[in-house]
Amino acid sequence: MTDTDGGEEVETADVDGGGFDTGRLGRLLALIGFVTAVSLLTSAQILPSELFSIAVVAIGSVALVTAITGFLIAGAATYDEQTGGRET
Repeated sequence: MTDTDGGEEVETADVDGGGFDTGRLGRLLALIGFVTAVSLLTSAQILPSELFSIAVVAIGSVALVTAITGFLIAGAATYDEQTGGRET
């Protein structure tokens, strides 16, 4: 899709394309990765080694559940767009 911006033609993303919202999912995964990395680095410096191994499992579990939830939300949004939001 092309759009004019001050006399120039600019390529824009096809918002109504009906495809899977990879941009939203990518931003969510990048945010989850960043928060997980900061949490693990902070835990590594603060916690003793016995508690750090527990923190790794806990932080990883939260990150995994958050990523799964984000994937399901992106899939549900795509489904709603494709069906027009009508009830089945």
